[in-house]
Amino acid sequence: MAPAKQKVLMFVEMSVCESPIKNSTVDKKSLPPFKKVRRENWKQEAAYKVSDTSQGQEVSCVGERFIPIRFKRENIEFNLNYIGKPKERDILETGFTLTASYWRQSGFISNINRTFGIRESRLFQFSNQQGTRSRVVDSDSADADWPCNPRARPYAIQIATHEMACICSPVDYNMMDWSSGGMVAMTYGQDIMLWRNLDESTMVFSVESPTSLKFSPDGKQLAIGCMDRDYPVLDLWEVRSHTEFLVSYRKLFLKSMGYISCIEWSHDGKELICGTHCGLICVLAMPKLKTVIQLREHRHPVQKMKFAPTNKYFASSDTNGKIVIFDAELKVRLLKLGGKSMVFDWHPWTGEDLAVAERSPASIFIFNMPRRQFVASYRRRDHRIVIKTISYSKITGELLVNVIRRDGSDNAVFEIVVLASLNRVVDLLPHQDHGTIFLMWNPDGTNIATGGLDDTFSLWNFFPTHKREAILRRQEQKAKDKFSSLSLYKGIR
Repeated sequence: MAPAKQKVLMFVEMSVCESPIKNSTVDKKSLPPFKKVRRENWKQEAAYKVSDTSQGQEVSCVGERFIPIRFKRENIEFNLNYIGKPKERDILETGFTLTASYWRQSGFISNINRTFGIRESRLFQFSNQQGTRSRVVDSDSADADWPCNPRARPYAIQIATHEMACICSPVDYNMMDWSSGGMVAMTYGQDIMLWRNLDESTMVFSVESPTSLKFSPDGKQLAIGCMDRDYPVLDLWEVRSHTEFLVSYRKLFLKSMGYISCIEWSHDGKELICGTHCGLICVLAMPKLKTVIQLREHRHPVQKMKFAPTNKYFASSDTNGKIVIFDAELKVRLLKLGGKSMVFDWHPWTGEDLAVAERSPASIFIFNMPRRQFVASYRRRDHRIVIKTISYSKITGELLVNVIRRDGSDNAVFEIVVLASLNRVVDLLPHQDHGTIFLMWNPDGTNIATGGLDDTFSLWNFFPTHKREAILRRQEQKAKDKFSSLSLYKGIR
């Protein structure tokens, strides 16, 4: 069978006028004829819909209209949402969608508004340049619930992971600590493990029923609460080197106190405070551990104690959800806060804002001490999300919230959500499919330690060390400039 002949259309361009001054691009008769044809990739641009007619459904074809896909109604709405203000979402239900939308939500809009003086309420409403110039509020601080200088982008990355059996079953924050010398102390049953990440050295000491431990601020002493038969005991270890320790002092407590549930040092290291199972708080003076005063404000085991960074206040909480705030110098009770299973942390800069969280229903409150009131709050009505602990970053002021939530398959998911405000999530620290449990900060606030449900111990670089050093240098320079200006002023007077 002979192949069918194909018709070939040929268009021969013929000039009407051969004059040299005639411009062929202007002469309409000299242009080749134009025929509108469909492009080869028309299916990628057209909204072409065909439904199955075998089931009695209607057929809808709009491919002949050549409607680009970016002009479809749902894509137009997406573009409007992209340039507009993002919808407010539940901060504790961020999930993995944060990674894809972080730059748009936290970087693009705020930087554009800050650069061009655009108000947040309306994208293209500029400040008045003719009359009095209106003050443009920074979007990062306009909705801030506490002083915060969030990172420009999520820096937190895992730098080391080690296998450590039973690290998360259960987690007791009073049984672990990180010294300023880079040593991590953790308890396992009747043993205390001391580990250094710098040289990968590990030491294990046998201690009778350890119940709590805490390094001194300078890292030269380690206080350990343990038992001597039925009596609670406080041992004071002297850290002579990273491989040598000496028990320098031991103090015996009354049997009625039960055991030492938590330990806290004052910022200058001159006081050591012990919380007990019976609710009694004992303030001891260094170095002989002489009892200064006993505080009887709790009736349940003391769960946590912490000084404010300014050393003006001292807060303690018990297992029943009661939080008591004392005058750190006079050791006098200032006020009490009540709730159910409460956790707290002081803001690292002001020393006056206390973040308080209720585990379930998940709730977060910001309490201001001078005003004696809650200035911000977040509250859920269901029990689907549980807060395990909260902790401030001493460098950026960001609030880390360790949550336990249920996914679509009703499986428990452990995550660390980083907040710059109660309506702004800036980072998310997951641990693949196993979940992440916050353990502790290192003393300078650059690294954090987490535990995984797969029995792993991980170290995260939360804030680069060189950036922290740059911040410290700027602060020192500002202090020097302020001092020099003050000296010059006094000299003039």
